[in-house]
Amino acid sequence: MADDRALAVRPALARAGSDGAAEVAAEERRLRETLDEVTQLDEEVEALSASLADFGRRYEAALCEAFADLAAAERLVRRLQALEDALGALAQRLREGAPAPDARRRVSRRRRAPEAPRTVAFEVDEPPDLAPEAGGDEAGSPQDIAVEGPPELEPAEVALKRLYRRLARVLHPDLARDDGERARLSELMARVNASYAKGDLTALEVMAERLGAGEPLGELAPGERLAHLERRIATLARIAASLGRERDRLLRSDTHRLQEESRRRAEAGGDLVQETRLELAEEAAAAYADGLARLDRVAKAAREVSRARDVAMTKIVKRGPTGARRAFDPLAEGQLVRMGAARLERQRATAGARELARRLEDLAASAPWDVALTLLAFFAEDAGGRPPDALAKAEGWTARWELVRARWPDAPPLAKLLARLPRHLVLGARAQGDDVVAGVQLAQAELAAGVRIATERAAVAAIARQVLAALGPDEACAGCGAKGPALHLYRTRGLDERHGLACAGCGAVLRSYWRYGEVDGLDALAPHALRLGLVQEVTAQLAGTAIGFQLLPVERERLTADRLRRRFADLYLAPYEVELDADALSIAAARGPLAAASRVDAERGLRIVVDPAAGVTDEALLELLRVRIERRFRP
Repeated sequence: MADDRALAVRPALARAGSDGAAEVAAEERRLRETLDEVTQLDEEVEALSASLADFGRRYEAALCEAFADLAAAERLVRRLQALEDALGALAQRLREGAPAPDARRRVSRRRRAPEAPRTVAFEVDEPPDLAPEAGGDEAGSPQDIAVEGPPELEPAEVALKRLYRRLARVLHPDLARDDGERARLSELMARVNASYAKGDLTALEVMAERLGAGEPLGELAPGERLAHLERRIATLARIAASLGRERDRLLRSDTHRLQEESRRRAEAGGDLVQETRLELAEEAAAAYADGLARLDRVAKAAREVSRARDVAMTKIVKRGPTGARRAFDPLAEGQLVRMGAARLERQRATAGARELARRLEDLAASAPWDVALTLLAFFAEDAGGRPPDALAKAEGWTARWELVRARWPDAPPLAKLLARLPRHLVLGARAQGDDVVAGVQLAQAELAAGVRIATERAAVAAIARQVLAALGPDEACAGCGAKGPALHLYRTRGLDERHGLACAGCGAVLRSYWRYGEVDGLDALAPHALRLGLVQEVTAQLAGTAIGFQLLPVERERLTADRLRRRFADLYLAPYEVELDADALSIAAARGPLAAASRVDAERGLRIVVDPAAGVTDEALLELLRVRIERRFRP
C-alpha cells in the first residue's frame, strides 16, 4: 500500500554518490505509480458516490411519500394513546378525590413541532477535494506559483505545461525593469525552458517552490530532487489512504446495501421499490385503522371522566359568593379537558379567530377538505350539550366524512387527515354540557367566531352546507325512494316548536317530533342551517304573533297560499283538536287577500286570517292554541 511506502521514506540527505540518479529515477517511478493509484481510487469513489446519489434520489422519490404516510399514521396512534391514557388517569384521580392535573401536564394534543419523517437517509458525501490548484489567481508575483499542499492529480504532461506557463509569466524577460533584471530573467527562463524540454516536472516544481519562497533558484542537486519526490509521494500516500477509507465507508453505507439488495431482487425478477411501497402501504393502513379504532376508546375514556366527574361534584361542595352551597366542578382546575365557552363569549372575534377566518377562506379553493373537517369540529362543538348523533362515535365520523369528501377526488380519508391536522385543530377532550367528549375540536374555543366569519364567504358557506347536510340521521323516503341523511328543520316555531326530518331529495317530512328539555345535537344547529340557506323560513302572523314555518329551498319556491294554510292546519288545528275547518282560514299579504294558488315566495306581511263566518276571531283562535299548547307540558 501507499501508506507502507510512505513509512519507508529514507532521509534524502543520507544518500550520496553515483547511485543518486538511479534513486531519483526509482522515486519518480514510485511517484507515478502512487499517482496512478490515487487517480484510480478517485475515479472509483467518484463513480460510487454518483451511483449511490442517483439510486438514493430515485429510491427517495419513489418511497418518501409512503414513508411519510406511515410516520403520520404512527403519530396519530401515539396521540390517541396519550389522550386515552391521560383521560383514564384523570378519571382515576376524580374517583380517588385527588386534584385535577396541573396545567403544565395537559395533553389535549396541541400541535407539536413536526417530527422528522421515518425515511431512509441518502446523504452521500462528495469526494474530498483532492486537487486544490497550486497558487491562486494568475497575478504575476512569485507567491502565485508556489506549489503548496497536496500535489495536483492530473497527467504529468498537463501538469508540466501548466507549471511551465506559470513560471514563464513570472520570469519572462519582457517583465524586466532594467537591463540587469532582463539578463537575470533571461538566464532563469533559459533554465525553465531546458527543464520543460526534458519533461523534468520535478525541476520545475522545485524552481516554483524556491521562487515562491523568494529564494534563488540555484542548481538542483540530486538530494534536493529526491527529497521533493519523497514529499510528493508521502502526500499522495495520505490521499490514497483517505480515498480508500472513503470508498470503504460508501460500501458500508445503508444506501449501498439497499442498492445491492435492489440489484439482487431485480436479478431474481423482483422489484425492491414496489415491494417496499406495498409493505409501507400495508403498515400505514393498519396504523390508520388502529387510529380510528382508538377514537372510540378515547370517547369511552371521556365518558368515564363524565361519570367520575358527576360523582365528584356531588361530594365536593363549595360556598358561593352569597354563602350558598353549590357543586364545584373538579375539571375547572385542570387543563386536560377544555371547559366549553359560553355562546356569547364565543361570538367575540379575537385576532386569532380573524386569522383563522382568512385561512379558511383561502383553503376553500386549495384544500376544501381542511375547511370541511374544521366545520365538522365546529358543528360538533356548537351543538349544545352533545354533538349530533352522527358524530357520537368514530364510525359515524368516518361515514359522514366519506359523504362529505365524495366531491373532492384528492381529499384524503379521515384517518390520514387526522394524522395531519391543521394547526387550528387538535385531538382533545372538552366539557360539553354535562358530558365530557373527546375527538377533533378547535384548538381554542374562541376560534369558533373565526369559523362563523369565514362562513359569510360564499365558497366556505357552500362547504358548510355540504357538511351540515351530512349530519342528519340516515333515512329512506317512501315517496321518492332517496336514501341518505335527512335534513332537520323546524316545521313550525314561534307559537309552538315542532321539529321535523325532511327528505333531502323531495322535501317530504320523514319524521315529526316535539323536543322536551334543552335543545342540543342536530336541533341546536338549526340557526346555522337557516343562515346558510340549507333551509328557508316563511313567517305568517296570527293576531300579531309571528309563526315560522321552515322548508327546503325547492319547496319554499313553490309554496302557495293554499299549501301554507293547510300546513298551519296540520300543525296547529289537528294536533290540538281545534274544531275549526281548514277552509275557514285564508292567507293575506300586505297588498290584500291571496288566491289559493298564489305563490307566496316573494310576498311580504303574510297573515293567517279566520273567516268571520266561522264564529271565532283571530285573537280567540290564538288564545285557544296557547292554552292547549301549555296544557301539553302538564302531567
